Amino acid sequence: MERVSPHDRWLEMVREHPELHAFLSGLRPGEVLSGTVAAVENFGVFVRLDDGPAHPSYPGAGFVTIPDLSWRHVGDPSDVVAVGQRVSGAFLEYDTWQMEARMSLRALKPDSRRRDRPGAAQGGAG
Repeated sequence: MERVSPHDRWLEMVREHPELHAFLSGLRPGEVLSGTVAAVENFGVFVRLDDGPAHPSYPGAGFVTIPDLSWRHVGDPSDVVAVGQRVSGAFLEYDTWQMEARMSLRALKPDSRRRDRPGAAQGGAG
């Protein structure tokens, strides 16, 4: 069996799905993406994006890793989101290997762990 290099695999994906590649390549870090949770897995969440083409293999072209779901520890992603739920997240990067928009839901929420939020004690170790 002939082994395909990562670059050749990527070129093949781009040739087969030029609309998806053009959409993902045009995204900028920090841009807000919205969509519907299409699948919740033990490794992250697929999001069917409102804009852009469908992913050829995955339930959605957006993907959120578990650490990017929330500022708090997440043991089970279904504790944070559910299939069919509307979500918005900040675009992090174009994962060229998977042809996905990596997103962060927590990037759009205040960090509840920060001690310098209004009403929190100031200074000192604690």
